[in-house]
Amino acid sequence: MGFIRQSFKRQIFAVFLSVTLILVISVGILTIQAFQARVKLDYESRDIEQQKYVTDHISQMIDMANAAMDLMEENEVIKESLTTGRNKAQDVYSELYEATRDIRSFAVADIYVGSTCRYSTGSEYITNRLPDYYSALREASRNRHSTIYSLSPGNASDAGSELLMVRQIIETFDPVFIVIRLGQNEIKNQIKDGINAKDGFILANRYFRPFCLIGTAENGVVLSEIRKNLLSSRVYNYGMNDNIYIKELGDTNILSIYITPPVLEASAVNAGYRMVMLLALASVVICLFVASKFSVVFSKPINELYSAMKRFRKGDFDTKIVLDREDEFEQLAVGFNKMTTQLKETMEEQVKAERRVNETRIAMMQAQLNPHFLYNTLDTIKWVAKANQVPEVATLSASLAGILRYSISGNQFCKLEKELEMIRKYCDIQRIRFDDCFDLSVDVDGKLLDAVVPKLILQPLVENAIIHGMDGQNDGHLEVRVYDGEDSQSVLYIEIEDNGKGISDEYIRALENDDIETLKGHLGLNNVNTIIRMYYGKEYGIHAERLAEKGTLVTVKVPLYYSVEEINR
Repeated sequence: MGFIRQSFKRQIFAVFLSVTLILVISVGILTIQAFQARVKLDYESRDIEQQKYVTDHISQMIDMANAAMDLMEENEVIKESLTTGRNKAQDVYSELYEATRDIRSFAVADIYVGSTCRYSTGSEYITNRLPDYYSALREASRNRHSTIYSLSPGNASDAGSELLMVRQIIETFDPVFIVIRLGQNEIKNQIKDGINAKDGFILANRYFRPFCLIGTAENGVVLSEIRKNLLSSRVYNYGMNDNIYIKELGDTNILSIYITPPVLEASAVNAGYRMVMLLALASVVICLFVASKFSVVFSKPINELYSAMKRFRKGDFDTKIVLDREDEFEQLAVGFNKMTTQLKETMEEQVKAERRVNETRIAMMQAQLNPHFLYNTLDTIKWVAKANQVPEVATLSASLAGILRYSISGNQFCKLEKELEMIRKYCDIQRIRFDDCFDLSVDVDGKLLDAVVPKLILQPLVENAIIHGMDGQNDGHLEVRVYDGEDSQSVLYIEIEDNGKGISDEYIRALENDDIETLKGHLGLNNVNTIIRMYYGKEYGIHAERLAEKGTLVTVKVPLYYSVEEINR
C-alpha cells in the first residue's frame, strides 16, 4: 500500500484497475450465474413435464388395475365360487379374464384364499404362497375394500421388485384377496418411450425401496444416496450433482423419482470463468496504458504545485503559480497564491504582535514595583498605628497587606488553609468598615486544610455575600463549611451561607446560563465559575440557591486534590 501511495501514476493505475476488475469480474460472474439459472429453469420445466408424462402413465396403469379389482370384487360368479366352495373354475376364469382384459398386457391378477393362490391370469401355474404374516395381507385385512401397495416378498431386492396391489374382497375363515402384480419389465415397457437416454427413473415405496429402476438409475447409486441423506436428516439431494424430482402418486404411498444430469457440464461453466479471467488480464494491460496517459496529463500541474510549495518552504514567500487552465488545478493555483499572500501578511503581523507582547511584558515588570511599594507602605502604616495606639488602622493595614501579598504571589493554586486565612483577613477589614454588622464562622475538617484549590476563588464569593447580602443588616452571619462528597471521596464541596436578603431568581438563572450581561453586579460569581470550569470541566463550578428562611447558599464543587501534580496529570 505504501508503494502505491508514493507515486501518483501508481495511484491512478490502482484506481482504474480496481474499478475495472470489480466491474469485469462481478458482471462476468453475474452473467454466468444468470445464464445458468435461466437454462436450469428452462430445463427444469422440461424435466417436470417429462416426469409428469411418465407418472401419468404409471398412474393410469394403477387406475386400470384398481378398476379391474372393482370388477372382480363385484362379480357374483367369482364371489359365489369363493364363498360356497362350488368349483366353477371355467366360469371363474372366464369372468376373471373379462375383468382383467385391459391390464393383462402389463399385469397378472391372482385370487388368493388365505395365503394360497386359487386363480391366476398368469400363463404359468402359480405355486407361490404369500405368507399369512406378510404385511400387505395384514394391512389389507385391516383396511377391507382398500388397495394396499407393496413389494413382492419373493423377489424384492435393491435391483427392484414386482409391485403388488392387494385388496381383501371377502372376509371368511380364510379371507379372499385379489393380488395384482406389476413386474419391472412390464412397467419399463410402458414408460420407456417417455425417458431420455441420459435420464433415470425410479419407482419406489415410501421407504425408498425400489419397484423399478430405469436408465441411469439402474445401478441404484442415486437411490442409495437419497436414503443415506434422509437417514442423516439432510436434504435428499445433498451432495448430488444430478437434478432429482420426487412426486407421490396420489394416495398410493408410491414415489416417482425422475433423475436428469446437470444442465451445464462443469467444463462449460469453467470455460465461462476462464473467459472472465482473460478479460480481467486484458483489463490490467488496458488500465496500465490508460493510467500512463492520464498521469502525464495530471502530473504536470501537480509537479508545478509541488515545486512552488518546495520554494515556499525554503523561505521564498513571493512564490506564485501561473497555470493556463480552467479546471480544478487552476483553482488550486489561485488558492495557493492567495494562501502564500495571506501567510506572508500573517507572519508580518505575528512579528509585530511579538514586538508588542515584549513591550507589554516590560511594562508589566515595571508595574510590579507598584504593588510591592504599596505593600511596604501599608506595613509602615501598621507599625505607626500600633505606635500611636490606633488598633483599627493597624488591623486594616495588616489585613490589607496580607491580602495584597497573597494576591501578587505567582502561584495559580494554593492550599485551602491559605484561602480560608485570606477570607478571615478580608472579613476583618469589612467588619471594621460595616461596624461589626456580621460575624464569620468556618467549619472545616482538619484533613481538608491541605487540599489544593485555585487561588482567589472564595474571596469574590464572600465579598458578594457581604456587599449584596448584608446591606442594612445588624446581626448578619456568614458561615463557610467545607466537606468532601459522601458519594465520592474525590470531590470537595465549599458552602458559603449568609442570612442576608437572598439572591434573586434572575441572578440564579444568569449564573446557570453564563449570562455576563445580567451578572454585571455579581461579576465575581461568574468569574469564579468560569475559572473552575476552565481548570476542571463543566461538571464542576458554582451553584447558588435562595434559602427558604432567608439568605443565600453558594456551593463550590471542585475535585479533591492534595498536590498540584495531581491536577496536572
